[in-house]
Amino acid sequence: MKKISLYLTLAIAGLFTSSCNDDYADWAAPQSNPQEAAITIPGFKASAVEPQTLTEGVDAVPVFALTTATLPEGYALGKARVELTPQGASEAKATVVNTTLDGHASKADLQALIEQAFGKNPVARKFDAQVYLNAVKNGQAALIDAGKIVYTVTTVKPDIAEAYYIIGGPNDWAKSAATKPLKFSHSETNVYDDPVFTITFPVDATKDTWFAIGDDKACDGITNKNDWSMLLGTTSGNGKNGETGSMERRAKLSDDGTFMVPAGSRYVSVTINMMEYTYTVKGINFSEFIYEVGNNSKWGEHPYAMYGPNSDGKYYGAFYLDGEFKFKPNGGDDWSGDWEYNGEGKLTADGSQNIPAPETGFYFVTVDLTSMSYTLKPFKEMHVVGDALVGNADQWGAGVTMTWNAANKTWEAKGVKLEAGKSIKFKDGDGSWSGVNLGGSLGKLIQGSNDNIPVAQSGTFDIILHLENTDRAPYAELKAK
Repeated sequence: MKKISLYLTLAIAGLFTSSCNDDYADWAAPQSNPQEAAITIPGFKASAVEPQTLTEGVDAVPVFALTTATLPEGYALGKARVELTPQGASEAKATVVNTTLDGHASKADLQALIEQAFGKNPVARKFDAQVYLNAVKNGQAALIDAGKIVYTVTTVKPDIAEAYYIIGGPNDWAKSAATKPLKFSHSETNVYDDPVFTITFPVDATKDTWFAIGDDKACDGITNKNDWSMLLGTTSGNGKNGETGSMERRAKLSDDGTFMVPAGSRYVSVTINMMEYTYTVKGINFSEFIYEVGNNSKWGEHPYAMYGPNSDGKYYGAFYLDGEFKFKPNGGDDWSGDWEYNGEGKLTADGSQNIPAPETGFYFVTVDLTSMSYTLKPFKEMHVVGDALVGNADQWGAGVTMTWNAANKTWEAKGVKLEAGKSIKFKDGDGSWSGVNLGGSLGKLIQGSNDNIPVAQSGTFDIILHLENTDRAPYAELKAK
């Protein structure tokens, strides 16, 4: 013990000429001058603690343990610190965290450091931890290097709700908190394994759209206590959200942090990641077509157009499916922004997986990008129906059954007699008309249209129905015999 005390006395004495009271007072603050040389003391060493998990209700967390040697008379340990460098993080930098002499650090400091380096995902993170302490006598300090350890810590498990809602936007703020009409979509996966929620909703394109995001707790606070502090807003400030950014509860923001999408968009799309507390907000004007691509279309050689006549994000098509498939916003070989499988009937834009192959056959396919959903309804045959069918006893029932031409990918009916001034439609075999039900005009067939297709000329016709097209809506031809 005397040897250790003598060693320490000599080491400290040698350092006193470069140490002063002011240096000690701010020793953990950023320095513009090089850090003073640190000494090592035999037996004076930091050791690793068990992996730690940050929890609610605990303010201080162990970072290291310390095996100390006896200091000479008049000397005492002053402040302690640890320099934490994240392992495996890009552009990792050391961050100084103040600790107590027994190796405890503020949970808030550790939480902030983990989130900055890795995000909020509650998995074990490793840091290289360099421990320093000061030995102090009469207000002067010498820096002691207590060694390097590996510190393993897991962040506080974030509070992720089962459901989130748009508050405000196209609706009254208070009423939308009470009735929750705009609910985010989510996969069937646990929210901690899949923390991403999405929604697309219609807005008035003639004016800016302002909204916030809330869970059930926030909505209840508004409805029952007029407490708006639990809503989620952008950390960038009121109306300054941009397209991407981070968010926080209003209680922690300097203003309401209300999201804003400028006028000009008919829809708003919002994606939130509740593990990272980040968002993507976009104004959208839906295009006329999206595309089905898969085994049936040889994966990009000729993707099939799905038509959305109302520009409302709702599309339809009828295809022969014989394998996996997906949907994408662009024709040709452009794969950017494709929509993929997110559970039965659900879509995602995160590059997940193809939609599993259904039983091979014909399907009426719908896509709703506002709810990120799709439907498949099988059918076996198509029919020409209507009062223009001459001599047909079941004009609006089975009508004339069409035949599939596999080579041309068309449905055909040969030698059909039609009467001018009357009308036809095209439908599948579903008597409820809830499947393929096409009307409007021959050049652009509209699903579910109340308008029958007028027949301008009497005669006998070969009728050809084109449902699988690469660049246009479904259409039909009447070829006179």
